[in-house]
Amino acid sequence: MSMRNYSIYTLKTKLEFTNLYQYLGEKDYKQLEQQILCHSYHTPICTWNGIVINGIEAYELFRKHSIPFRIKRLHFSSKEDVISWICTDQLKREDLTNINKKYLIGKKYDAEKILVSRQLSSTNKSHISGASIAAKKISEECNVATATVYKYSAYSSALDIIDEKVPDLVKRVRSGQLWISQANIIELSGLSKEQLLSLNNYLLAEKIEHLSYHDMKRELLWNNYAKPILKKESSVSIPSIRNLPQFDPDAEIASLTLTIPSWNSSIERVLKVSDFKIASDTAKYKLKYQLMCLISTTNNILKKLEEI
Repeated sequence: MSMRNYSIYTLKTKLEFTNLYQYLGEKDYKQLEQQILCHSYHTPICTWNGIVINGIEAYELFRKHSIPFRIKRLHFSSKEDVISWICTDQLKREDLTNINKKYLIGKKYDAEKILVSRQLSSTNKSHISGASIAAKKISEECNVATATVYKYSAYSSALDIIDEKVPDLVKRVRSGQLWISQANIIELSGLSKEQLLSLNNYLLAEKIEHLSYHDMKRELLWNNYAKPILKKESSVSIPSIRNLPQFDPDAEIASLTLTIPSWNSSIERVLKVSDFKIASDTAKYKLKYQLMCLISTTNNILKKLEEI
């Protein structure tokens, strides 16, 4: 590692790295700015290939006020090494929120999985699972169960998917302004950009700070973000009253009865052709979650049928 003298450096930032950073609260941010203005902040900005990898807020403040600062060049072999280093550094923070801790553990695992697999491949040991080795390593470092590491990986991946569509929604979740459970985040990651935008606008308009599973399924929420989208996408004209079809109490039940065999067929196909040993942990976790939801819904229908 090498240090440079004080200067007003022009560095690059990379979203893939800055997304790993937990930004300071308003009070701490103002305190940092005051330290910089008083020239009492001397911690160098860490960089890799001219990219800021630590001290992003300090760097922005130095540039904003045209105050010279130092940089420390760190040397890594790949971006995965950088991500792992940033995650480790951020996980040391005493003010780290539980949400960001989960996110960082998941991202560190994803990076370490690639690094371990790469190392095994170079030593002709590619038959060994890099994922399990990485998960065990992270579980020991972060003092969490191996299964938890896998869950956090699925959680961080889901947040990244949502972030690509509606960054503001993820920003509010990670800053603590909006609470959404881990399972619900994974479910929301499957929605389209338009659906997520409508949902986010609804949450903002109604000033909802806690989105529960029941909120997501409630008719009110459906009417506010799902139903309008379906109505917009539909090109079928609304029939007049005299042309409305006669109500059929069996229609929805019959439709579901015809659909279920295709579900069974899809599940059986997955059992026959898929290799669960080499499938990604994220894919397996998402499948398990959806199957659990299906079991729950199926049990509810069975109870209704038993009541008759």
